[in-house]
Formats: sequence, structure tokens, C-alpha cells
Amino acid sequence: MDGLLLVAILLGVLAQGLSFSDSALSFSDNDLSLPHSPISQGQPLKAAISPHVPARYFLLLGDYLKSAGTSLNELFDAAGIASDRINETDFGLNTQQVDRLLAEALRLTGRSDIGFEWGRRFKLNSHDILGYAMLSCPNIDQLLRLCSRYYRLLTPMFRMQYQRTGNRAEIIYRPALPMSPGTLDLLQEVITVSTHLQCKSLLQHSSSVYDIYMSMEAPPHAARYRELAPARVHFGASSLPEVRMVAETWSLDAPLPMADKHAVRVAEERCRALLLRHSEQGNWTEWVVMMLNEAEDCQPTLEELARILGISSRTLDRYLKKEESSFRDLAIQVRNSRASKLLLEGTLPISQIAYRLGFTDVANFCRAFRQANGVSPSDFRSGKGS
Repeated sequence: MDGLLLVAILLGVLAQGLSFSDSALSFSDNDLSLPHSPISQGQPLKAAISPHVPARYFLLLGDYLKSAGTSLNELFDAAGIASDRINETDFGLNTQQVDRLLAEALRLTGRSDIGFEWGRRFKLNSHDILGYAMLSCPNIDQLLRLCSRYYRLLTPMFRMQYQRTGNRAEIIYRPALPMSPGTLDLLQEVITVSTHLQCKSLLQHSSSVYDIYMSMEAPPHAARYRELAPARVHFGASSLPEVRMVAETWSLDAPLPMADKHAVRVAEERCRALLLRHSEQGNWTEWVVMMLNEAEDCQPTLEELARILGISSRTLDRYLKKEESSFRDLAIQVRNSRASKLLLEGTLPISQIAYRLGFTDVANFCRAFRQANGVSPSDFRSGKGS
């Protein structure tokens, strides 16, 4: 008997039956209902521990770091993380540690394409029991549905949503935890490259053309994205942080070579159990501030941000109040801070700053800025308000 299958069976010996709903055309990790738990469908998982990213993913960077003249041990030590724990099966990093680690990786290597290279090294079997479950799925459609349900096991830092309409597939990734701008861009690259290569390896017609839309601006190594052909990559494609992949010609229902319904059933039960050990959200206020800061040419509403998290606006508002903050105050503070920064940079006309911050009328922007700062934008820029 296959060793991996035996392990999966032992882990999930009490597994119950699994059924896939062919009528449900949109899946995300919010669609999961865990039995025998107080968590109801559509509500975020909460736990007493911080969300963690499995350390095993950082092991994939080992050979790349060596070629760049450094090592995983040196990287972890520079980030203030115990390097002797790298190989521990259950060791994970919280978002602050991920921020530090990736910042150090950029500093030590001097390379801008770390995210691209990291993404190239992911394979389906990199994802522990969830990867085994995906490899055992009957087709790509079911694989993507399964992955979106349990995406938090891969990383709590992003959410995945999968939508299918006929032969059209749409995969959307959006940040679910606060992180630095550098980490946000780097992880967008990891997600884009790894998803593309893992799906391409399973497609019957790997030459199928499709589109990838990334909210980040084109990086210095943008030319490398030609390596993802036939995928067409579009940078700066969204006002809010996200990666969106749209395919019209993927063979979604074609059988996969390792399909095994029993293995999927057993592995998914194990995935359900693992989710109970994961917390979903860190600091709500920091996440809202990050999303507001990253928005371009728009001012996201409370409802829009709540929709990204898969919760109601009332729930998000309640979470913010528990942290003694409010969406309205955060929106005003972030908008004013960004306006001040852009005015002092002096490179954009006031009208363009207004539109970039989501104002549809320059006069409204000037009025709001004066109300917050006591001076007009032009006086602030010239230094008369100092």
C-alpha cells in the first residue's frame, strides 16, 4: 500500500463521508462548516493562539539563498528567529516574523525576484496533508474547491476564493492579515507563480491562454513574468490588494491521474481537524489600516472590506470597537496621512492627489483636508501651515 495513503488512513481512521456539491459554483474558506464546534458557517475561526505560516515553506528557499551567497540559518538568525527550529514539523511563523524574515531576505540577497523564485519551488506535495488531498482529487475543479475551503492551512495571511461559471474559472486571493507593503507584494508574487505552475502541471492543454491580474505595480524583474506564458500578467490591475486569475479554456472536468475518492475523504477529515488549531485573524485595526493604505483611486467602504473577509459589516464594526477603534476614524486618519505625504512629495498636482485618494471632486478633497488640518492643501504644500 502507498506509504502516504497509509499515513492518511491512520490519521483519519474515524473519517466520515464527504460529498461534493456540483451545484455550488463559488467556494472560499468561509464555506466550511466544522462539525462539533461552536463555529458556524461563514464566521471566522477564533482561537487563543496567533495565526502561523508553516515553516516548511521557507525550507523551499534553501537552494536559492545558497546561490545568492547566504543560507536559511543566516536568514533566520538575522531576523531574530531560532534557526534550530526550521526543520520542526509543527513550527510556524507569525505575521510579524514573516515580515522580518522577508525584509532580511531582500537585504541579504539584494535580489528583487525572491517572491518569483520562491513561487517556482512550490509543488502540490509541498502542502502536507492538504497537498495529498488535492493530488487525489478527481479533477481540477474539485481540487480548486477543496483548496479554497482549507486555504488557511497553507497560509492565514491570504484568503482564496474560487468561482466557476460554465467553463470560466476565476481564482481570487486577497490579504486576510496585516502585513508590511514589502511582504504584501512579495507574497503576491509567490501566490501568482506557484498557482500558475501547480495548475499548469495538471492541465491537459498547458498551452491554454489565460489572464492574471495583480494589484501590485510592475517589479524591477517584470520581464521574468514572460516565463509564465501562455499566461498574460497584468500589473496595477486593481485598486485593492489582490491577485485574480481568469481562465476560459482550462480543462476543469478532465480526470486527474492520481484520483482517489477514498484518499480525499480521509485527508479532508484530517484537514478539518487541523483547522481547529488555527486562528484566523490577528489585529483587525491593523488589517483595515493596511487595506486603506494600499487602496488606489478609491476609498474602500466598511462593507467592501467586510466582504473580503467573508463577514458582515456589522461584525467587522464590532471587532473594531472591541479594539477601541472605528472604521470612520481609521478611514479619515489614513486618508489624511496619505494626502499629507503626497502633498509634501510635491510630484502630483492637487487634483490628481484628490482622485488618487478616492475623491470624485477636488473641492470636496480641499474641504476635507482643511477641516482635518486647518489649512488648505496648497498652503500645506507651500509650508504656510507649518
